[in-house]
Formats: sequence, structure tokens, C-alpha cells
Amino acid sequence: MGLRLIYGRAGSGKSEFCFKEIKDKIKDENKIYMITPEQFSYMQERKLLDILDENAVINAEILTFARMAYRIFLEERKH
Repeated sequence: MGLRLIYGRAGSGKSEFCFKEIKDKIKDENKIYMITPEQFSYMQERKLLDILDENAVINAEILTFARMAYRIFLEERKH
């Protein structure tokens, strides 16, 4: 799929759209990352757990910008 940017006003359905897409695409066995601001990460993780079954959670992950940057730093440090 690649990188997709979803934007819009508050309450326009961005999160619901993302979770519907994740639920539809999770069976493809590809890893799915949703990047969210720090203050919303817990709420988004709870929503993800609510919509997916236990086995599918392994293939989807909510990341904040800080977590994503840390992972990139660790990967680059290995090389």
C-alpha cells in the first residue's frame, strides 16, 4: 500500500476510516503502522484492540512520532 496521509477537521471520520482500512487489510499478512500524536496513542491502541481479533493485533501497531523515530534510530545504529 505505501504511505497514506489522512487529514481533515475534527470529527470528520479520519480515525474511523483508518480503523476500517486496517480491519480490511490486516488479513494481507503485511505489517500496518498507524502514526498518531502522543496524546492520542493510548486511545488509538484501545480502539485497535477493540476492532481486531487477538491474532490480527500482531500485524498492526500504533506508533507515535517519538516511538517511530526511536525505532529508526535503532535500526540505523545496527548498520
